Amino acid sequence: MMPRLAKGALLLLLPVLASCTSTRTPRVKTAKVGLTAQPGGTIKDRRLDHALEALSATRDKLDQELTSRVLLRLQEKVSLREWNRPLRVRGVVQDWDISFDVKDFGEQGKPEWSPSVFDQLYPVTCFETDDYLHHNKGSGAGVPLILVNKDVKTIREARSFRPGNALYVPGTALFDFTVDREGDDVRSVRLRLVNTMDHREVNVGKKRVKVAWDVTCAVEANLRDRYILENGLKGLLRPDKRSEDVGLFGINAVRPGQIPVVFVHGLDSSPAIWRNAVNEMLYQPELREKYIPLLFLYPSGLPVLSSAARLRESIQAYLKTWDPEGKNPDLKRMILVGHSMGGLLSRLQVIDSGDELWKAFFSVPVNELNLLPDEQEKQLQRALTFNTQPSVKRVIFIAVPHRGSKIADLQPVRWLVRLIKLPGRLADIATTILTRDPSLLNPALLRFHSLGLRSVDMLSPGHPYFEAIDKRKIQVPFHSIIGDRGKGGGEKSSDGFVPYWSSHLDGAESELIVPYGHSCTNEPQTISEIIRILSKSN
Repeated sequence: MMPRLAKGALLLLLPVLASCTSTRTPRVKTAKVGLTAQPGGTIKDRRLDHALEALSATRDKLDQELTSRVLLRLQEKVSLREWNRPLRVRGVVQDWDISFDVKDFGEQGKPEWSPSVFDQLYPVTCFETDDYLHHNKGSGAGVPLILVNKDVKTIREARSFRPGNALYVPGTALFDFTVDREGDDVRSVRLRLVNTMDHREVNVGKKRVKVAWDVTCAVEANLRDRYILENGLKGLLRPDKRSEDVGLFGINAVRPGQIPVVFVHGLDSSPAIWRNAVNEMLYQPELREKYIPLLFLYPSGLPVLSSAARLRESIQAYLKTWDPEGKNPDLKRMILVGHSMGGLLSRLQVIDSGDELWKAFFSVPVNELNLLPDEQEKQLQRALTFNTQPSVKRVIFIAVPHRGSKIADLQPVRWLVRLIKLPGRLADIATTILTRDPSLLNPALLRFHSLGLRSVDMLSPGHPYFEAIDKRKIQVPFHSIIGDRGKGGGEKSSDGFVPYWSSHLDGAESELIVPYGHSCTNEPQTISEIIRILSKSN
């Protein structure tokens, strides 16, 4: 049992290891599928009829308050999944036929969204954005909102590299009354859901109309989703339960000419730490055109080398999905941005392993281990023997313990390590080798619990894999952003978790020391440096 004093010390330590945020899940009334629409799609609702009548009577028929009222009331009455055919609203003076754009999931991302591929519409007023450096929005007609697709199975079938989180995209709703009327008793109206990530204007009748938009709320929805935030502590302590919660995700689909920038979080953390950096990329027009931000989610209790292999596989799956024929050169100009342990994962994408990494764990060559089942042998080989990812062309390291951190050797942290539950297959590898022939191991591993496979163990300066990767040259240009928690800069500085001697790398194209502690990813100077590097990168 862990001593009570140690548990208290552990609770104090966890905030040092990560930057966690609270979830802000909107609550919006939504009809259940198949329960509220009458046969033939007829809706009897006096409030909806009155709101449509009032909206149609306004001068430009684009009033935001009335549009929002119609939209939310319609969502209460009929599930979005049933907005795949015209819906008739029974009225006092006349009926209303509401039609929609209809495309399947694979055709999304065009100028208009199809509402029937989503589950909910969230008005942007549901979200708090006070802690963003800029609120990335614009004025115009219609109601900005966030469209939510919770059908994780369908999303992952289309995009195998994704983790199991919902999809949130920005859109703007407006009702178009310029469509042909059916008769005196029926008025036709079309709901337009504009894809405002890529389009800020729409044709309404013969007019070109600027629409309101809000991208910051889409960033907030994606990165403060409960599924994402829970990855922090749960991903650290129970990677056995979240070992499949791995992959890349973004806010929008890649467009021709865009270069992926992949943000990788660290220990006891989540992609939420990158919300300001992603928002700033989308805020600046030249960066929004040039890059597409992607986030890598993984349970941080897994071994560093195992998580690095997952990142490698996710990048390759992303390329296969969006460029199966390998004809898009921009997708092969990726930039990785890694914080803390995420920087170690990123570094392992841009070095060749040689045989040093294998030797850091085993005293026999790769083909002479012969202790494990074939699948476990292959798993080890994928983690310990690899080449540089040819699609990655630059890396930005932020507060990265390239040579470890002594905090990982503190006794409370050692107790923390014992709480981490590895997936069964990884635990089996350690047990099998230890019980059958420990002489095959690098003796330096025997001082670690379970061969030092847990991520926290792999942050100890004494772990032999640090010496191994230090021998391997980084094959692409790289930059360092290093925190200094009031030490005045220089070689004696530290961010409170990673000292300068560990975060500094010779050969960096640039190195900036910022006046923050370890959790510096959301701070202005850190973000400004990321933006500067991206702006000047070819």
